[in-house]
Amino acid sequence: MPQSNLLVGVLMMALAMLLLPTGDGVGKYLLGKTTYSPEFLSWSRFVVGVALLLPIAIARGWLKGLGLSFYLKQALRAALVMGAITLILNGLKTIEMSDAYGAFFIGPVVATVLARVLLRETVTVKEWTAVALGFTGVLLVVQPSFEMNVGVLWALAAGTCYGGLLVATRWAAGSGPPMAQLTAQLFFAMIFLMPLGLPDFLENGVQEPVLLGLQSLISAAANLLTLLAMARAPAAWLAPVVYLQILSATSLGWLVFGHQPGGYAAIGLVLILAAGLSRIPRKRAQT
Repeated sequence: MPQSNLLVGVLMMALAMLLLPTGDGVGKYLLGKTTYSPEFLSWSRFVVGVALLLPIAIARGWLKGLGLSFYLKQALRAALVMGAITLILNGLKTIEMSDAYGAFFIGPVVATVLARVLLRETVTVKEWTAVALGFTGVLLVVQPSFEMNVGVLWALAAGTCYGGLLVATRWAAGSGPPMAQLTAQLFFAMIFLMPLGLPDFLENGVQEPVLLGLQSLISAAANLLTLLAMARAPAAWLAPVVYLQILSATSLGWLVFGHQPGGYAAIGLVLILAAGLSRIPRKRAQT
């Protein structure tokens, strides 16, 4: 791929990864502040996204002329993103953020393996090294205890779904315009989660509408940036960039909750940055 495409893809993916923990942080706050379930908070993201994008998509004809293959691919992406968000929120409800993040970051490993097996992408030693380097850095930052807790299983399942989502997004990259893909993904996810989210809404009504809207906008922006990134670079190439999420999470914990990273965490952050920076092309890449 052209070097410029890879660089733009890395930058878009990095911004998406810095946004995602902010949305999850808002969701964790809402779990403690409201009577909502994780399933409703996940569903509400898609409802708000559809309410904002679907009228524009119809008016501008984004979804015209797209075949069955397009919708099947977006339905698969919707199922994976729905699973990732719902599962991580269930995990955050019962365990500390450090344990949840430590388990969730199985995702880049899953993405790299699936990209090699399903998409037949060439995964170099450098890319495997970047994945391993980033995962080591995450463990140093979060220092998870991994006690036997169902919340860890939720987070592991969420990370597996997210790794699958990265590969599915790469697979679907050429199936339609990015805004059409995002709109269809949000719509299918809203439909899939409606049986779980709607009863919660009917019982609890609207609580914290500003924060509900905020987490939805952050989630939609991160998904769009991921779509754009995956259209420009292979999934295995971008997988290590996912670890940049921990930088955002650590910064939020420091600024909002006063949790300052210790010595091991600082070393871990350096390793994560190294893994992310290794994705910046320095010469014309052959991938």
